[in-house]
Amino acid sequence: MIDPYNALPKYYQLVNILKKKIDKGELVENEAIPSERELEELYNISRTTIRQAISILIRQGYIYSEHGKGTFVSPQKLQKGILELTSFSEDMRNRGLEPGQVILEMGRIKPPGEVVERLELPPATQSVIKIERIRLGNNIPMGIQDSYLALSEEQSISREELQRTGSIYAILQEKYNIIPKEAEETLEVTVATQHEAELLQVSEGSPLLLSERILWSQYRQAVEFVKILYRGDRYKYTVRLTR
Repeated sequence: MIDPYNALPKYYQLVNILKKKIDKGELVENEAIPSERELEELYNISRTTIRQAISILIRQGYIYSEHGKGTFVSPQKLQKGILELTSFSEDMRNRGLEPGQVILEMGRIKPPGEVVERLELPPATQSVIKIERIRLGNNIPMGIQDSYLALSEEQSISREELQRTGSIYAILQEKYNIIPKEAEETLEVTVATQHEAELLQVSEGSPLLLSERILWSQYRQAVEFVKILYRGDRYKYTVRLTR
């Protein structure tokens, strides 16, 4: 129940109550949460307080609103261990989802300065392979992925190969014996532009998780620099700390 004498604001007490119900499975994903009127009667709080709590839960990705229909529990976020070096396809399969992709752009380009620096390339490098894709889980957009690959002119990846395997890591290993061995990854929070929102089927300004990763092969050569914009309502990272 809401404690009127608690120092924690009433709206945040309601946030915590609804979070616990979602985490325990008392409120099931894609099902409607109680209406404002029901919450008002149940917890003896004002509509303003309820709307504050709902707004926070939407921003945090616990619930989502559909105009004219109501407010519903969001699907559970996909969890990725921050110490695991896995491809997107492996992440999806590990969580029981079918990975997919929509290839937006694929070909050789002159590398931007940032890519030259991240991949430790000679300044005179003329081309890298760029692959831009929408990554899917069970046909739902999960992220936008831009990959830059430091492969020689003799090494190539065809659209057919990528459509067949869905995994750059698998192609590198099977075709060129380049084994993904180590990576450095940074994470930060950003918000969706209009274009990104359209691709990910979210609202403009929705929270996104930006992952930037440099991948090294078994020979300690930088092979790939990749940027992935994950939907903030569908993805989270975890790390286990020990002492």
